[in-house]
Amino acid sequence: MLIFFTTMKIAVVGCGGIGGVVAGVLGVKGHDFVLIEASREYADILNRKGIRLTGKKGEIGTSVKAYSGFGDAGLKYDLIVIAVKSGVLKSVFEESRKYITPSGFILTLQNGLEPLRLCEEFPEARIVGGAVGYNSLMLEYGLYHVTSQGGITVGNLINCSHSDLTVLKELFAPGIEITATENIRGVLWAKLLIVCGITGLGGASGMLIGDLMKHRVARKLFYHVVTEGHLVAKKLGIQMEKFGGLLPEKFGVHKGSYPAFFRHLALRIVGRKYRELKSNIHQSIEKGQRTEVDYLNGEIVRRGEEVSVPTPVNGGVVRIVKEIEEKSRKMGIENLEELWKMISVRK
Repeated sequence: MLIFFTTMKIAVVGCGGIGGVVAGVLGVKGHDFVLIEASREYADILNRKGIRLTGKKGEIGTSVKAYSGFGDAGLKYDLIVIAVKSGVLKSVFEESRKYITPSGFILTLQNGLEPLRLCEEFPEARIVGGAVGYNSLMLEYGLYHVTSQGGITVGNLINCSHSDLTVLKELFAPGIEITATENIRGVLWAKLLIVCGITGLGGASGMLIGDLMKHRVARKLFYHVVTEGHLVAKKLGIQMEKFGGLLPEKFGVHKGSYPAFFRHLALRIVGRKYRELKSNIHQSIEKGQRTEVDYLNGEIVRRGEEVSVPTPVNGGVVRIVKEIEEKSRKMGIENLEELWKMISVRK
């Protein structure tokens, strides 16, 4: 059912780098929305300071209404945007469902494949999946620096229509470009592979993406991370789509991929484009938080085990990042050199 977008009531759950940009764009356009932020302290800060964006999307400032829970807001919503980490997605989703209108739907914005599990567990739900193409750093609560341009690719995951996707285009344009796809699962898989290469290796090395991609060992590991993910996806019958202009399987080390020279050149260019980007895993480690590595590289490892596809490079990234989390190892390029030596010996 198409809801006239100017009358929609919207909730954005999670105000990190992704949700903060969503809130900033909605606020500037004058939409009726609230922020749901788990911490009452942080919600109070957002109410006092509002949202401010700097960087690639320009200077944006807007006031917001923030609550520490749906119960405090006391409303039901036509659209709920969930922009939390994968580890808490299920619990946040279960709570959000209580506050959606009968004709409303939920938009999920995560890096991994957890939204696909929601479709299996909640077959009656209405869910649009989203793959975010921009990046931003939360400098402090309410202040975000957008480090790369990009929009959101959206598609029906379960029980949603083309009209729902049209609503999203109207809501966010031109601040966030919305691109609709018939194969959102293929897009989510494509993003997963790219994120596993960049975010996983960025967290293990502790380097900005621009510096990371200058290292040949990092680029070689990226190709192997992507190759493993591609082989797993192929065994599962996934038809990969482009994400951010890239088709990840072309960067693998297998038949049909780009020539080695082009792969290295392309990643150097990617590094220059995203030179300011600090990976999510890197950010989490610096903040002393648990990373999402289990839902990224760990997802490829788990699904590889299901279909009997070896994933030693992704497994190595998971091991190294967990050791860094446990403070038995430090971030550094030497972690990638160690991982590459391990792979070379196995060959």
